Amino acid sequence: MKHWIVSAAFALGVFNAQADQFHPQLDELFAALASAEQPETARQIEQIIWRHWNEFPDDSESQYIYNDVVEAVSFGQVKRGLDQVNKVLDTHPEFAEAWNKRATLRYLGGDLPGSVDDIIKTLTLEPRHFGALSGLTQIFIRQGRYTQAIQVIDQLRAVSPQTPAFDEWEALARQGLADSAT
Repeated sequence: MKHWIVSAAFALGVFNAQADQFHPQLDELFAALASAEQPETARQIEQIIWRHWNEFPDDSESQYIYNDVVEAVSFGQVKRGLDQVNKVLDTHPEFAEAWNKRATLRYLGGDLPGSVDDIIKTLTLEPRHFGALSGLTQIFIRQGRYTQAIQVIDQLRAVSPQTPAFDEWEALARQGLADSAT
């Protein structure tokens, strides 16, 4: 079964890029994440993955700007963050985590279509990006796109099956489907 996101990304023609910033241990970490039996173990592995995702590919000036983006996200400073992340993406369009940060900033600013576009770009560069998939799930639930939300939750479970929020999100989506059927 084709995943909705993969289908959408192909339809938009965005599978040409490669993410060269990924740490060589990520495949091993994702395998460990998928097989983690305890939520705490999964959380620790996710933290290591996040650390690798936030390692900037190559230059210190861009790392400085990117660090400002991370700070802007944490303080909900949408305009500042968008200004800075766009600088990073102008010079490093292959940096998946910068696309994810822009998706987050757009979400915080209420631009859900723009956020979805950036999530698709993030997933094009890193299809296992559980943060982007989580954001997409929340947007789909908010938009009443419950069937798509459930499909993305299935993708999330394949990547990180121990995340407790998935059960709550799936229950919300299934309730939304049931409510819309009546």
